[in-house]
Amino acid sequence: MPRPNLDDDPAARVRQLLLSGDNIIKNRDNPERYARAGERYVKARAIAVEAQLAASVLALIDLRITELPDGTPRPR
Repeated sequence: MPRPNLDDDPAARVRQLLLSGDNIIKNRDNPERYARAGERYVKARAIAVEAQLAASVLALIDLRITELPDGTPRPR
């Protein structure tokens, strides 16, 4: 089965970014991991907004962003 082109499928790109952010937090042991994960979550949110994905997707992304520890730099 061919892999989807993430550039052509915003939902697949959002899923990949969320999974990447989650894995960074889970598998890394440095303080920067939360900032790196946050960057991926913010990028996923921007793609979701641009692609007009469901509000439930945005809510899921927002939850991940708000659950980052206090003091984590939030990408703009």
